[in-house]
Amino acid sequence: MITGGTDNSRLIELRTYSQSTSLAQQYVLSTNVNVDGVNPWQSQYTTFPYKIIYYLGGITYTDIIPSSGSSSGNTTSFKYTGQGISEPNFIIGETYIKNPNKEKIISNPKIFDDVFIIRDNLSAFNKNYRLEYIRNLVDLTTYAGGKYFNIINNS
Repeated sequence: MITGGTDNSRLIELRTYSQSTSLAQQYVLSTNVNVDGVNPWQSQYTTFPYKIIYYLGGITYTDIIPSSGSSSGNTTSFKYTGQGISEPNFIIGETYIKNPNKEKIISNPKIFDDVFIIRDNLSAFNKNYRLEYIRNLVDLTTYAGGKYFNIINNS
């Protein structure tokens, strides 16, 4: 079970276009956790503080709304109960490990775009450029530039 609290309510996501003051007509209704809507049978909205229970995405939210003259604001608590390995979002066979070195990272990494990379200005044919210094067939057969050539006499 996962529980928590926040100051931000999500009740507005279930609001309809009705101008009625009745909770049953102002919001989409539901009694099932898996169906989004306000549960009017578990909610208490006749006297302050209001307690409105609603469901969104399989999560149960409870809004406590104090009286309109109260100095404290609305509070929202949420509760999610998983279904174990039969959970539709459960991934079987994958292992997740929390890396303590990456805790408390809250911003994007800094990118240094002024990195200058020195690349070789030598061509792939650099060794073959030395062929211009070969003047005869003997120089070519003893050429030690790292390449071997198959020389065919066409005469």
